[in-house]
Amino acid sequence: MKKVLLYLLALPVVMLLLASCHSEEDDFIDRPDAKSLIIKGVAKTPDGQPIPNIELKLDYTIMSALYSTKVYHKAKATTDKDGNYIMFFNLNDKELKSLTTYSPEEGFVYHLQMTLDLSKLDDKVYLLPTDITAVRPLSERKLFYDAYGMPGRLQQGQVYEQNILIPRKQLAKVRIETNGAINEKDSFAICNKVRYGIESQIPNGFNGERGYLMFYQPIKLKNTHSQTVQISCAAEEDSKLSLYRLPDGEFNYKEYSSEVEVPVMQAGGELILRTH
Repeated sequence: MKKVLLYLLALPVVMLLLASCHSEEDDFIDRPDAKSLIIKGVAKTPDGQPIPNIELKLDYTIMSALYSTKVYHKAKATTDKDGNYIMFFNLNDKELKSLTTYSPEEGFVYHLQMTLDLSKLDDKVYLLPTDITAVRPLSERKLFYDAYGMPGRLQQGQVYEQNILIPRKQLAKVRIETNGAINEKDSFAICNKVRYGIESQIPNGFNGERGYLMFYQPIKLKNTHSQTVQISCAAEEDSKLSLYRLPDGEFNYKEYSSEVEVPVMQAGGELILRTH
């Protein structure tokens, strides 16, 4: 009974300590100066159509070995009707050094964290993070780049260009051909590998491979030689589809078919995946 009482008395203190481990502070500037860093770019579809209303946020974060976090909000922007955005911010000498010098003995980790908020985009038009419905399903229409890196060496007074790519969504019929030996207790998903988000960077929480992000959609397969399913996927020439399998009782999906490139299709088109 005494142990329970001590736990109840200590719980509010622990919760207060945990809450105090995280703090946030605005550090915006009204206009750039000679030492400011500037990030600008265009948000667009793969065929070059501009995408307005994407909100961007850049934070400087400090995390200690004790998991306390300090966040400085450095910049924010929203893409305009032509898909353009520009962000400017300052890093003092200590902040700049922390991002360009590796010092593990200090017990702190320093990052620039970029967030793309896609919540204002139409999910019937665009492929969004919430379209990942298997293998690390995402609940928000946001992309988090916890260790965002500038393209090139980080320096004061520099302008960096960083474009954003969000493909449109299309429906595709996929015929899956097997040897007729499907275990119906296994789990299956069709994986859409596609270029997505900030160029050359993989957001936190996404599966990535060879520069592509991987969107998984679960499907049910029966033990037949051929069956057709309909899925949504990216309308982009570099988009790729393949079948993945999660054997019953295991924890990781593995590629289970040939990989095909997905054309930008008219309604009624069909793709074929053949299992290994």
